[in-house]
Amino acid sequence: MFRRLSTELAVVYAGLFGAVLLLIAGAVFIAVSDNSDRTVRAEMTASSAVFDRLWNMRADQLSSTAEVLSRDFGFRKAAATGDKDTILSALDNLQSRFSLDTAMLVDLDGRVLSLDDKLDGQAPPDLKIALDAREKASGVIMLGGQPYQAVAAQVSAPTPIGWVVFGQRIGAKELGELEGLSAVPLKAHLYLRSGDGAWAGFGEKAGGKVDAKLGAAFDHPGKTFVRLPDRDAIAGAKTIQSFGPGLSASLLLEYSMTTAQAHDRSLMGAIMIIGGVGLIALIAGSWLVSGRVTGPISALRAAAGKLARGELAEVTVHGRNEIAELAANFNRMSGEIAAREQRITQMARHDNETGLLNLRALEDHLDERRWNTDRARIYAAAIAIDRFAHLRGAIGHGLSAKLIAEIGERVAQLSRGMIVGRTATDTVGVVFEADALSDAQALVAEIASNVQRPLHLDADSIDVQATIGLACDADGVDMAVGLLGRAEVAVAQARAKRISIAMFDPAAYGDPASSLSLMSSMIAGLERGDLYLAHQPKFDFRAGRAVSAESLLRWKHPDRGFIPPDSFIGMAEETGHIRPLTDWVLDRAIHDQRIMREAGIEIPLSINISGRLLSSEEFAERAIRQIRRSSADLCFEITETAVIDNPKIAIAIMQEWRDAGVGVSIDDYGSGLSSLSYLRTIPAQELKIDRSFVMGMSSGNSDSLLVKSTVDLAHSLGMSVTAEGVETAEQFAILSAMGADTAQGYYIARPLAMKDALEFWTRGNAASRSA
Repeated sequence: MFRRLSTELAVVYAGLFGAVLLLIAGAVFIAVSDNSDRTVRAEMTASSAVFDRLWNMRADQLSSTAEVLSRDFGFRKAAATGDKDTILSALDNLQSRFSLDTAMLVDLDGRVLSLDDKLDGQAPPDLKIALDAREKASGVIMLGGQPYQAVAAQVSAPTPIGWVVFGQRIGAKELGELEGLSAVPLKAHLYLRSGDGAWAGFGEKAGGKVDAKLGAAFDHPGKTFVRLPDRDAIAGAKTIQSFGPGLSASLLLEYSMTTAQAHDRSLMGAIMIIGGVGLIALIAGSWLVSGRVTGPISALRAAAGKLARGELAEVTVHGRNEIAELAANFNRMSGEIAAREQRITQMARHDNETGLLNLRALEDHLDERRWNTDRARIYAAAIAIDRFAHLRGAIGHGLSAKLIAEIGERVAQLSRGMIVGRTATDTVGVVFEADALSDAQALVAEIASNVQRPLHLDADSIDVQATIGLACDADGVDMAVGLLGRAEVAVAQARAKRISIAMFDPAAYGDPASSLSLMSSMIAGLERGDLYLAHQPKFDFRAGRAVSAESLLRWKHPDRGFIPPDSFIGMAEETGHIRPLTDWVLDRAIHDQRIMREAGIEIPLSINISGRLLSSEEFAERAIRQIRRSSADLCFEITETAVIDNPKIAIAIMQEWRDAGVGVSIDDYGSGLSSLSYLRTIPAQELKIDRSFVMGMSSGNSDSLLVKSTVDLAHSLGMSVTAEGVETAEQFAILSAMGADTAQGYYIARPLAMKDALEFWTRGNAASRSA
């Protein structure tokens, strides 16, 4: 906020003094205001008592006059006989003598006889109600739209014949007289309320309707004082007796706080003037003192700026005070920061265990080299120690780190142009340049030979075997994985091929990002309906027709066209999308079988279940629940190799399926590592011979013998046999002769979409194969 410390010091000190001054002024103001408030309340209470006495005196005077007239014999006789002239003469006489604003006679029927033409005639309802309620009514009443202080006296001759009512108007003039009687400059306002309605002021001084705070004062008169901020005044309410039950009246006494506090303002002004002079003096003194203090601090600020830019900075120490001590500490800090930065840079770019460059340093060097060298000349090699975890367990972490450091040193000694670092726990990375691929391969071969020479660590001699991956920077430029990453992929490719050195193969690596994108497209395709089931008929040799089918997943992408199942099912297993995909296949098979049943086609359908789901109790329970709910007739095809991964759980789940009426089939038998022990324990009803045996089968060859022995073995275990991949009449005839139960393949029919499958079974085309 402040660019100079001297300015800040002056402002801070001035601010503190000003704050103290404000606190003092506030305390004085509060004390004065509180004293004024108490004084005003006391004076208003006294004025209210004066009003009570005046009001009661006025009411007594009116009441006495009314009583005298109501008992006068002549007036009672005139009232009884209806002598209007006599009545009006009497009323006029009293009204003139006592300065009454209104005088009237009200008979029992509510008729009014008065000198005032506005009131002559029928009595207002409020007046009649009040007279009926009380013999001697007294208080405020509205007559002709004006408030009056009125009293009533009953006229009897000798029975009641009416009432005499006298009243004096309550207006600005009367309220002004009341204000003049007060010892303080009060303002009086009359407020009225009809029934439970809102309070409203009467006359110019009172104004309109009141707010909530004034309403509270009227509801609790004599107890509540309210502030009137718009008029800078304090007010209190006084209840006035009402003539009848329908009207409430209250007198609001208002006292101006401006007037009450006028004599205190001069005191406040003097305090403010004194405080202002003191504040100016403090600012001037603070500015002079801060200039002497901030000089050394400015020097420290300049040195800190140099330090922030990475420069070694020092300041000259003067004196022995706190600022001099701060400058000395700054000089020590500057030196320690320089040393610490050097250590941090070393640690950030080197491996802590071996002292070799780390992966980040290698990548930084690679980026620098790309600016000055053709990418086709830049190569990277990843030297991965075989069975490093086993080796580390044997020699310990300390010696294993020395081993990696020794290998890095050996590689660096081969060429000064090489940059060597540790890219993983068991891997040394190398970045170098070569004119051609053959030169790079020759250098890597030399590295391999050098690395695999015995290493001497302490008193031990260790033989090391390494796998090396090589990659060129020009290959795979558009790939997400970098050059060093591709070299590490080449190590995995070399180990997969069981060779010691391999060049990165982009085709074998594929495009993982594209595969992940394919999974997203697959999930979207399930919702759009791009995926569907094709049903391949299975021909029963004994029935002479197709009596079941295998439901196979098919995907017709809107942009890529037909995508083979091998392109996405394996990826779905690796990425975890196989569960939602299998759930969809299960639901779709149940749906398609329902359509077939509605068309009169009752056949069981088989679907393939991934080995990844064989250990999922949740999937097993869902599948059983879905099949039972729909009464579906399904068979689950499982590969034998999937059972081998976790045989105990897999066999238990398959037994649950079989107990629930779900068929279990062993798919692709013979394509993997078959085990007679698992074959014996798997609760399957069907065994499917892999197409690789069936397609190579001819009379008398070894495949035919294997197929025949498999058929006999399955039958001896109580399982039916289905041969896959039947594509010729010869294969069909041989299988029939061998006693196979079912055949499946293009010779019978290709996988059919729902429309074609319905047509196939409706026409009964499969029956022709029995011939």
